Amino acid sequence: MKFYGFISNGSTAALIDPVGSVDWLPLPRFDSPSVFTRILGGDEAGFFAIAPQLPCSAHQAYVEGTNILRTTLTCSAGRLEITDFLSIGRSELRRLVVSDLPFEVRLRPRFGYGLVSPAVSSDGKGVLLRNPLGEEALLFTIGGHDGAGVAVRDPLSGVWSLPGGRYDIILRYVGDSRRDLTETAAAVAEEALQAEREIASEEGHRTYRHNVQYWRRSLRSAYRGPYREAVERSLLVLRGLTYRTTGALIAAPTTSLPELPGGTRQWDYRFSWIRDGAYSAEALLASGDRVAARRFIEFMLECVDLQGKPFQAPFFHVDGTLIRGERDLDWLRGFLDSRPCREGNAATGQLQLDIEGDFLWVVYRYLKETGDQESLASWWQLLEAIVNWVEVNWRAADASLWEFRGKDAQYTHSKLMCWVALHYGAELADMLSETACARRWRAEAELVRKAIEEHGFDQRAGHYTQAFDDGGKLDAALLTLPLYGYCAAGDERFSSTLSAIERDLVHGHWVYRYASDMLGAAAFPFVLSTSHLARVHIQRGELARAEQLLLGLLRSATDLGLLGEHCDMDSGSPRGNFPQAFSHLGIVLAAVELEAAKQQR
Repeated sequence: MKFYGFISNGSTAALIDPVGSVDWLPLPRFDSPSVFTRILGGDEAGFFAIAPQLPCSAHQAYVEGTNILRTTLTCSAGRLEITDFLSIGRSELRRLVVSDLPFEVRLRPRFGYGLVSPAVSSDGKGVLLRNPLGEEALLFTIGGHDGAGVAVRDPLSGVWSLPGGRYDIILRYVGDSRRDLTETAAAVAEEALQAEREIASEEGHRTYRHNVQYWRRSLRSAYRGPYREAVERSLLVLRGLTYRTTGALIAAPTTSLPELPGGTRQWDYRFSWIRDGAYSAEALLASGDRVAARRFIEFMLECVDLQGKPFQAPFFHVDGTLIRGERDLDWLRGFLDSRPCREGNAATGQLQLDIEGDFLWVVYRYLKETGDQESLASWWQLLEAIVNWVEVNWRAADASLWEFRGKDAQYTHSKLMCWVALHYGAELADMLSETACARRWRAEAELVRKAIEEHGFDQRAGHYTQAFDDGGKLDAALLTLPLYGYCAAGDERFSSTLSAIERDLVHGHWVYRYASDMLGAAAFPFVLSTSHLARVHIQRGELARAEQLLLGLLRSATDLGLLGEHCDMDSGSPRGNFPQAFSHLGIVLAAVELEAAKQQR
């Protein structure tokens, strides 16, 4: 299945279509307004295309071990190759072109999610594209040729016709003062001249070489099993979704790619969810990347409020500030005509009781693996505040991990994660000999367990339920009960729950998270839930079934090994925001745990 390619520099990310058009790029950050928004609004919303003027076939692949994408366009007259990367440490897109036939460059940026056309000027060496409504601009330069045979149809049209050759095409974002703009313009012009000297050999291109080295050296993976390629691609996605400045992990690099085309299930995922980030950090830790896991933990601890609810919201901007609501981008028609497109996320105001447990679980896993007593001691006041809050507030109704809008209830998974916070909080207290805290939290954890067993297990249905006393509704989130050590995977009550989930929510290797919600029936399966199911079967010793589920996921990835949040079982198309951290972290955890189980066996 061909879909979009993903590139990143740890500050922002771009999506590139299968024939090499940049159709999505927020600048300068993941959560900034986009300058190319064709994926949501069509041509008029902005894009950056490079292509021959002849019909051609296309193939894409990543440069091995990187988030650098290569698109090869082949036609009867020759071949054109585009190597795309976002420069590490800069708000800059580089497009290296090697072509033995003439081609066309079309640059059509639109500031503010496709709303604002730029003011364009040119000095003959480059093009300046200013946002007339703000202090930001794009600088565009083509390096690597002497100008012979170059035809510019119109200096303001954004269309260039170029002869075959080697080119370094630079697009740099500048968002500050006129002085910075002038200085940056001079720097980009110098880089274009440098490119002319280096472009003769791609391997000799310094900027390209440094970016390749960055990704390859940042890839820390101890996994050596048969799914190494898929695991490493998933880890590179997670690294690409990490904001380098703070260590924040975002859920996905896009907004408003629909769960159901033509519907209203469109959300903005370009923020650091505590839950999604904790899951991602656990996967990075399991693969051997302790540094990335620790950076996320410390980012989240910097967000803790000691005066009230420790985490004031379920998610934050990548700099740790709060998201202020949600607005509709009414001028965009949406991907596959799915409206409205949205910026921001109204779930920021929800109470979600699982997030403290999600976070404390990965803290516990990190400390158990590293034995880092010094960090535990320095973090203790903040960790204690988190567990103390759960101790007092676990009985409240919440929106659940699925972020149901207007449907707060006593969700069983939320109570499970309160148990996780209290139980593993007590384990952390033991590590520091904080015996009073440990004793008190364990006692409270037992009260949570009692509530789950009395109200979260339906005696008539014979299984755990989505919410307390709800008549037996199922929820794939219940698969996590043994994954957090609440019970054994072979426990009688859990086994009956697993059987019910596999009967009602599982179709082949796909798992629906539930039957329906406030917006109607669940249209497509949830990719992460398949990983949860595989991990449950690993714990039960049913490795053949686990491997079958994992292989099903890998076969459902795009040709570039990427996964969305959901999948259309009929067409194979990814649905929801893309690529999705949930889906890729699930691949990592399932593969690592499967290999460990095989080795033990």
